[in-house]
Amino acid sequence: MTTFPPRIAMAVTRSADPRVLQSLGMEGVSLALWTRDLPEDLAAALDALPAERLPRFRGRCAARDVAAAIHAACAEAGSGECAALLAAEVGALADHAMRIFASPLLELRLDVTEGQPRPAWHVDAVLGRLLCTLRGPGTEYGPIGPDGAPRSIHRMARGAVGAFRGALWPRQELAAIVHRSPPRYAGGPRLRVAIDPVEDAGSC
Repeated sequence: MTTFPPRIAMAVTRSADPRVLQSLGMEGVSLALWTRDLPEDLAAALDALPAERLPRFRGRCAARDVAAAIHAACAEAGSGECAALLAAEVGALADHAMRIFASPLLELRLDVTEGQPRPAWHVDAVLGRLLCTLRGPGTEYGPIGPDGAPRSIHRMARGAVGAFRGALWPRQELAAIVHRSPPRYAGGPRLRVAIDPVEDAGSC
């Protein structure tokens, strides 16, 4: 039987219309990018918070439960003044992830990071991942070259939403858009949302 080499998915689709995220399922697409800015009221509220009051969360949730989980994380961090705005934002991102990945259960991380925690270029060892930076510089990405580094480097804007294929994407195509954390910057820590689909049961 003839064996054909796997196809490479290196295309990036981008639009100011959030429906572009659904294009991740199209042949050859490794990154679907919703090119938008973070809502100004949320950006101002997050920028006003000292680093120690930025909310953090890690857990598994159904999309419908994400907003409540973020409310609780804000209460725990003492950042209740931005709870309603942030919960609505992350809840909406979870709804997008649920539709993109056809997964009712999501692995959600709201991370506060200093420096460059993942400097190496990589494809995540998951089916797919939705990324959005809420404070600080956005994720860097680019099409992979022969040495594993990108042929060109691009940076997502703050508030832009990227749906990336992971290494476990269930198609006969290899994801070929790599990404990494951006270098350290002078404005303090980053606040980033990462959402993955999960298969097994669990709750937040």
